[in-house]
Amino acid sequence: MKLCPRCSESFADDAAFCPFDGTLLVRNEDPLVGRTLSARYRLVRRLGTGGMALVYLARHVMIDRLSAIKVLRRDLGMSASHRERFLREARAVNRINHPNIVEITDFGESDGLVFLVMEYVEGESLLSALRRGRFVWPRAARVASQVAAALGRAHELGVIHRDLKPENVLLTSRGGQDAVKLTDFGIAKILDAPALTFSEQRFGTPGYIAPEYAEGAPADPRGDLYALGVVLYESLTGAMPFEGKGAELLAAPLREAPVKPSARVDGVPAELEELTLRLIARDPRDRPRDAFVVVDTLTDLLRRLAGSARPPARDDGEGAAVRDSTATHAGQPPAMPSQPRLTEEIAAMPTAEIAARWHGLVTELGKHLESARRERGADDPAVRRAGELGEHATALVAALERAKATVAEHQGRVDRLETHGRAFRGTLGHAIDTLSRDRSRERAHLDAIAARREGIDLDGSVGLADARARDSLLWERAALEAEETRAQLVEQDLGFQIEALQRQLAGQNEQLDADLLDATGRLEGALAALRRMTGDLIRTLAEAATVLGR
Repeated sequence: MKLCPRCSESFADDAAFCPFDGTLLVRNEDPLVGRTLSARYRLVRRLGTGGMALVYLARHVMIDRLSAIKVLRRDLGMSASHRERFLREARAVNRINHPNIVEITDFGESDGLVFLVMEYVEGESLLSALRRGRFVWPRAARVASQVAAALGRAHELGVIHRDLKPENVLLTSRGGQDAVKLTDFGIAKILDAPALTFSEQRFGTPGYIAPEYAEGAPADPRGDLYALGVVLYESLTGAMPFEGKGAELLAAPLREAPVKPSARVDGVPAELEELTLRLIARDPRDRPRDAFVVVDTLTDLLRRLAGSARPPARDDGEGAAVRDSTATHAGQPPAMPSQPRLTEEIAAMPTAEIAARWHGLVTELGKHLESARRERGADDPAVRRAGELGEHATALVAALERAKATVAEHQGRVDRLETHGRAFRGTLGHAIDTLSRDRSRERAHLDAIAARREGIDLDGSVGLADARARDSLLWERAALEAEETRAQLVEQDLGFQIEALQRQLAGQNEQLDADLLDATGRLEGALAALRRMTGDLIRTLAEAATVLGR
């Protein structure tokens, strides 16, 4: 198979030039490169390989948009369980839709290939960045804060990542600072979805797996917080909190305490070290209550000690794809050195050029036909046949123009639906985040009240003879109980509001999925018709040239 390096169309081995743009064809060794999935995603080159999937750079054939497409290995696609696990990533990410999480824009099946379409992120993985050395503490804190913001939204919507590690944290640049994109929800746990038995038995990566998981405990949001703590520790020190390999590394947190970050490097603030050690605490109950506590703590720490705090990114509603030159999106370390950026020739979508090429080829055929009529006469059988083919080609060009308009109409509907989805997910998601952070603070307040109330010992703290002190404690306990009642009511009200927004988000997502299914189905049909007519035009022109002896 040969490939056009400009438009990525594939051709037979005996072809030399692309009939669309005249580019010299090159030999292609990857059978998927050059393929078009669902009539609209043309695979340009491979980005990486994971245990379950291959990841390709793809370009939408009509709207000039680059994406990363994860394709399930064909052998695994035969298994219903593996297909379900693979597509669960799309459902998990679509449920969350957070600016610090790689967006999945589409998923489906084409010619037996199951695939996910993701935004394409320019930058590198956290793993790649840490290979060059540990981070200064403000940078490590900013990255961890954004990861925590992503986890907070995911956990609030019932999704547990379960495989947080530096390979799955992508770094791009925004305003001169790191902008984080969390990726690879391939083994995520959706709490209200049926369990996938084969994948529940073992999940995660040694070194980042919470110790309670090693003992058989079920998935819990605080398991993700443990992994976040390991990532933060590694970012600060350049080392893991525990040493070992495989089973030894899994068991290490169960039998020993981690080395404090300050024992490995200088300059780590005591409060940041305390938070890091709390995150990787042996007992989940000793970790922060939720990811929003981590965001608040890191934001406050950066503001006070670093003079600034980069807040978690808010969804801007644009959903623009950003390109990734080194991260593989497949759970594997990127190649070193980083892969080269796309050339302008590959990045350009030659749709307009193809349309001009249609007219140009037909016009060229008309000139050759007129020349043949003058030389051979209009009654020459070859000339008559070429004339018939020319008329057919002219009609095909007109039909192709109409087909292009139909494709553009359906693509416009898909784009409007996707924009609408990003808008309502961003708005509702941000509202859920705000309410969830408020609820997290109320819960922390309740914990503090309970601890103080339990610490009031009317019999042991103050002698019975000291009536004034005893009365003071009685008043304090009564005030604490009143404040506790108030905080409980606030916490419950916030919970009701969050649940209402979650139901609204779920309902709108369900309707959007149905609308997109219809719109993309119509688009795929229109694109398939366009490709068939294009092929017919090429064959017609080729036959006409052969008849005329050109």
